[in-house]
Amino acid sequence: MINDLKLGFKIMKYGHSVKLSIIGSIAMAVLGLVFCAIGITTTSSFLGGYLLMMSALLLLQLISTVNAANLVQTSPMKKRLQTSVPAIFSIFLMLTAYLLNVAVVAVAVCANPEAVEFFCTLIMCTAVLTGVIMLYYGAVYKYFVASTVIFFIIFIFIYPSVISGDINDELYWNFMPFAGYWENFALTVVIGLAIILVCGVLQYLISLAVYKAPISKLALGARLRSQL
Repeated sequence: MINDLKLGFKIMKYGHSVKLSIIGSIAMAVLGLVFCAIGITTTSSFLGGYLLMMSALLLLQLISTVNAANLVQTSPMKKRLQTSVPAIFSIFLMLTAYLLNVAVVAVAVCANPEAVEFFCTLIMCTAVLTGVIMLYYGAVYKYFVASTVIFFIIFIFIYPSVISGDINDELYWNFMPFAGYWENFALTVVIGLAIILVCGVLQYLISLAVYKAPISKLALGARLRSQL
């Protein structure tokens, strides 16, 4: 795992538009932290976690642009570069983004303890959406159209309800076993971590199942398509 993570960082710098991707990732991360910090409304809270997740995704996609190169396609490390390396790198980046989100939300809960149920529900929604995107990433570079259709079907069931404020905090809270709010907040964080880890494993299994398929040109920019 550690070797795959190190390899991910090494090959990331050879990705397409690496400087632009890093700048965009940093900008999204900063905006995400700002929205999380001021997140006393549904839109800004969820948007903050979403932007943090997208900042991680911008770095993750650099590995896939490297995998599109002919040199990788003919390399004996092709399987590893398209399966275990992206999966481990994905878990690391998404967990980092998730924990940053949790840290800022925890501060917000300290300032607004009466809103702890609301924030816990948002953390769970963010973790679920992160997991869905990890699964999507596992197949999108091979089956772009099918993966995108399935992703958006799931996405429209999560995002609009959060933005509109139509989240049933009480329904979620009924499943929490502890009487104390902070105990349940900690449990929510752990459940979110478990969701991301499980989806990371599933991402690896999906990529393992589809890695022999040709890379979809629709998933790549015009400059990268010329290499296929």
